[in-house]
Amino acid sequence: MFPLPDHLILLMILPIGDRMKILIVDDDPINRKILSQVVSDLGYESITVNNGADALESIKQKECSVVLLDWMMPGMDGIEVCRKIRMSDSENICYIIINSARIGSDDISRALKAGANDYISKKTDLIELKARIGVGVRTAQLEKKLIDLNNCLKYLVRTDSLTGLLNHAAILKELSMELDRGRRDATSTSILMLDLDRFKTVNDTCGHQIGDEVLIRFSNLLTQSCRSFDRIGRYGGEEFLIVLPRTDDKDCLAIGNRIRTQTETLQIDNVINSMSITCSIGCCTTINSEKHSFSLIAAADSALFRAKKAGRNLVMSCK
Repeated sequence: MFPLPDHLILLMILPIGDRMKILIVDDDPINRKILSQVVSDLGYESITVNNGADALESIKQKECSVVLLDWMMPGMDGIEVCRKIRMSDSENICYIIINSARIGSDDISRALKAGANDYISKKTDLIELKARIGVGVRTAQLEKKLIDLNNCLKYLVRTDSLTGLLNHAAILKELSMELDRGRRDATSTSILMLDLDRFKTVNDTCGHQIGDEVLIRFSNLLTQSCRSFDRIGRYGGEEFLIVLPRTDDKDCLAIGNRIRTQTETLQIDNVINSMSITCSIGCCTTINSEKHSFSLIAAADSALFRAKKAGRNLVMSCK
């Protein structure tokens, strides 16, 4: 039999490196020692704390995967801690195993309604206890994999596969969101529409693989040249769109010219011999962000066309 008193025990599963760590929370040092031995027998490393506040901090700092709480801990009781974990916005995985001498259906129901994943009687033998902990570990690992996969899919849906920048749909959404924010805050929003000059010549003379490498290097230049809060997307082909929040027309032109001059010195000699890359840029600013995204893009695109017509390697404003 598992010799624990009438307590709920908190087990937190922590994937650190290649070894799983399990956090044990109990205010009784003897119980913590017993549980630590059980965890050790399973091949995991135990971490122990003796109150709910420390448990919450451990979850926050160590990204724990499961929460079990001693019901009658001093200060914050286990049910309250359990509810706090379930109400938090954290993406931490919390698989909660409760072990208690309480066998009444009301107590079990209360614990499960508070957010516990499993409830084990104090009379459960060690073989079953270890098996149930193993289920918690596997469940937490699978949930972590699903979350990672979901985050990866979200990234892929928004990202251009070649350059790593936002794709066409994602950069348009960012522009729309920024215009909405600018209207609320009564601030200006600017955009840059950029196009690599004579890029078709690169593909025709050097091949599309070299053309792809040029696009990647230009994308890296854009990332390094812009501010942390700017949004950069591949609009299509060799055309790019940059959203500049809280930026007036003067600063928009300055950023555009900085990118243009840096493009002239972009290091591509090892992929294209005796050929340089330049870009043309159209700028547009909307005061208080009153313009619609499509009209703003159309104005920047028109300025870009004028830059191309005037000889390329130029920055033109929509004014």
